Amino acid sequence: MLDVYGTSCPPPRQRWTRVARSNGRSDGHAVRRTSGFLSPALTATALAAVMLHLLASLAAHLASADAASAVTVLLGMAAVLVTLLPFTLLCARRAGEALRRGA
Repeated sequence: MLDVYGTSCPPPRQRWTRVARSNGRSDGHAVRRTSGFLSPALTATALAAVMLHLLASLAAHLASADAASAVTVLLGMAAVLVTLLPFTLLCARRAGEALRRGA
């Protein structure tokens, strides 16, 4: 690979593939199982919390809104759901699959 000046760059480093041994086993399945479940589960939880926060704050504006503002607030709620709900469901599904694989 060439850099800006036309000289060659060193090749990229290889990834470290060994997994820490948590229970004395050489394959480290326990570490991979936990991290495989934990990351999607935490992501799904965070996305659900953000989605609920946005919907609650938009619902607070709905009480004092006239007809045009109510439509705008409802469209904003729909946009939040359309944007965040698929990612939340995807992360929840991945967490469930990782949990079933680990059991």
